[in-house]
Amino acid sequence: MSAVFERLSAYNCLVVACGDFNVHVDRADNVNAVRLEQLLQSFGCTQHVTEPTHNAGHTLDLVITRNDTEIMEISDLRVSVMVSDHALIQFRLCVKKSCAKTLVVTSRAWRRLSLNAFMADLAASPLCFDLAALNDQDVDDLVKLYRVVMTELLDQHCPTIEVRRRDA
Repeated sequence: MSAVFERLSAYNCLVVACGDFNVHVDRADNVNAVRLEQLLQSFGCTQHVTEPTHNAGHTLDLVITRNDTEIMEISDLRVSVMVSDHALIQFRLCVKKSCAKTLVVTSRAWRRLSLNAFMADLAASPLCFDLAALNDQDVDDLVKLYRVVMTELLDQHCPTIEVRRRDA
């Protein structure tokens, strides 16, 4: 179970886990029930079934969701008729449409960069053309020159573009 929840926690998605977990969650003295509750808490999940689901009177069949979602809600959960030695669990799962945010990100179209043309313009720039002229400059001036020249060359050969991305 731990490996499954670790995997799911890496994704920003809705999670509904349900079925026969074969753990007596109704028994506070059951080691496996305590471990399952700790596991669910550590991954920010809630178990929703609160009444017996087995004909022996224990709660073995569970419905588990993440706590942090505001777009999903479990409602009208009820333990129904015994289908076998387990009861049928019915619930309503309400999923609200999320309003995905659009982010505008500035990037460069690196695939369009012609390396040969860029190298030729770099070689002709103040950074590479007359190295003796750079001897009298201090480190701060050299860093500023580097930033200015490289930005100008990149703007010329690989201009910035705005990319719209959906934020989950």
